[in-house]
Amino acid sequence: MHIKVILFALIISCTFSRQIRPRKSNLMHIPLVQKGQRVQDAIKSTLHADTKISFELSREDKQQIKNQNTLLDHLDRLQYAYQITYIPLRNSYNAQYFGKIELGQPEQTFDVLFDTGSSYTWVASSDCHTCKKAGVKDFFDCEASDSCKYLQKKIKLQYGTGKAEAQFMVENLKIGSLLIRNQTMLILDELTELKKFEGDGLAGLGFDTLSDGYPTLIDNLFSQNQIEKKEFSIYLTDENLKDDESSKLILGGQLDSLGDPNDQWHYCQVINNKYWAIQGDHVAFVSKDGDTRRTLKSIQPVHNAQDEKSDILYTSLFVIDSGTSLIVLYEKDHQRLVEYLQDFGIKCFDSLQFEGITQCDQADIDEYPNFEISLCGKVFTITPDKYLLCSFFECYLMIAPFDQKVSILGDLFIREYYTHFIQDEPRRVGFIKAVQN
Repeated sequence: MHIKVILFALIISCTFSRQIRPRKSNLMHIPLVQKGQRVQDAIKSTLHADTKISFELSREDKQQIKNQNTLLDHLDRLQYAYQITYIPLRNSYNAQYFGKIELGQPEQTFDVLFDTGSSYTWVASSDCHTCKKAGVKDFFDCEASDSCKYLQKKIKLQYGTGKAEAQFMVENLKIGSLLIRNQTMLILDELTELKKFEGDGLAGLGFDTLSDGYPTLIDNLFSQNQIEKKEFSIYLTDENLKDDESSKLILGGQLDSLGDPNDQWHYCQVINNKYWAIQGDHVAFVSKDGDTRRTLKSIQPVHNAQDEKSDILYTSLFVIDSGTSLIVLYEKDHQRLVEYLQDFGIKCFDSLQFEGITQCDQADIDEYPNFEISLCGKVFTITPDKYLLCSFFECYLMIAPFDQKVSILGDLFIREYYTHFIQDEPRRVGFIKAVQN
């Protein structure tokens, strides 16, 4: 699910580049992750060989067995940790995040956007001249790969920020240290209405209902025993840091160390069979002292705060989409929420310079309220310094309108809340306050 706000964020980021540090364009190396099974088996065999069990166990023998069982439990957990692969992501102006994949034999390397809002994985053909205009720099050569096979099938794709025409192919795909054999994916012949794309392709992390039933990356990683659980998580930062602190895609599970130790995981059930969509209870602007609240609630809100002023949300469907840069609200909800800012002494209007972006006349960021989102029973807070871009005595809301009856929590939200995606039934999405480096 790509929408025009990716471009807005890029335009604004480039315009105010003096206020934003330039990002490095090179990708960090992906640390290889070892498998723990061989180590565990060796230790287990040693333990069992050294253990002498008689019909009458001494106190020392019992304690030794107890200690060995405790060690084996730790090794089981250690093996699970080894089966999680970390993919560092390159941050492009807080608008797009890219990681490295390798295709074919011999391997060809590409920067791709890992997108929870779509399911196909694609790269561009060297014959795709419109792809070059969109910003793609590296192109896939199927003829140069011993493992590439074209399928006699073509497809047209419609994204919010572009259109594409592609043909199907089957190819080996390597992500981190994990190899997927015979991944069905797309090679683009045409890409239009998309500008300033900072990568070479896209890797879909959605469901196979959006890929015509073809197995997705996560499906194949699991079925080919590359990950133990059909899960992944996304941790985003606003800096390009060293490997162990950078933004990353974690395949196979989540890392509690990336969550704030003062917070706890909160899980919501997915309520849509196409997208990572969950139930939203309300959105609100709340003064920092908590005395003033302006809220849009779902018809049956979980939270029943006594708001001074409130209305009903037109949509309570919230999609968690790493392919969208900002927080996006259905346009009718967005309009009313922006009007609520007048109650905080802030007047906002449509920007003449940036289409679709809301501009406000108050440049003092401390005068803005917190933005609050309640998801399946828990409140998540976004502070003004995160949802605003302020410069030259003006502020721009990084909460954008959308003409479809759905709201989207994109990278802006995921940067604040480390997000865990569980694809096994019942499908769930979990959130915890992210550790900020």
